[in-house]
Amino acid sequence: MDLLKSVGAAGTAAVITVTGIHPIDVVKTRLQVSGDGSAGAARNYKALGIFGTIGIVSKEEGITAFWKGIGAAWLREASYTSLRLGLYGPIKSAMGLKKDSNFLLKFSAGSLAGAIGSTAGNPFDVLKTRMMATEGKATPHLSAAASALYKAQGIGGFYRGLQANVMRAMVLNGTKMACYDEIKGRVVA
Repeated sequence: MDLLKSVGAAGTAAVITVTGIHPIDVVKTRLQVSGDGSAGAARNYKALGIFGTIGIVSKEEGITAFWKGIGAAWLREASYTSLRLGLYGPIKSAMGLKKDSNFLLKFSAGSLAGAIGSTAGNPFDVLKTRMMATEGKATPHLSAAASALYKAQGIGGFYRGLQANVMRAMVLNGTKMACYDEIKGRVVA
């Protein structure tokens, strides 16, 4: 039951957080996938900058555009973050780690939790990015976006970028969780 509580608490916190920061993520994604302004290319958000992007998206797509892809973002957090945070403690226990275990062992536990979470969350990460980048007033539905991706790329489309995502999650979560444990052990001790 502790595993479910740990994973559930992490997932709940992550879903609440992503709801508030999602508009920033939409702007960031639009800037990242920005075209060069040539005919047929995506809009050049880079030339508009952050505030120009906010203004044009608000004007042309409406305020709800800043929550495009929120369903996929919720599912990503409910899978990726809940597992990468919620599995750390159980993985440490399974490895027999104690408070005084060395940093590299804690890093390994965090890395494994990060890899598991990233693998589970990758399909939703791909969908989230595609949905946030969609221009126009129409807000894509999660099921329609998933169906279109599957038809165009098969199951592999949901795992684009998986290796890089897993590597990032392993380093991020391994470092974050091991540092947290080390600092907490010194402060609380």
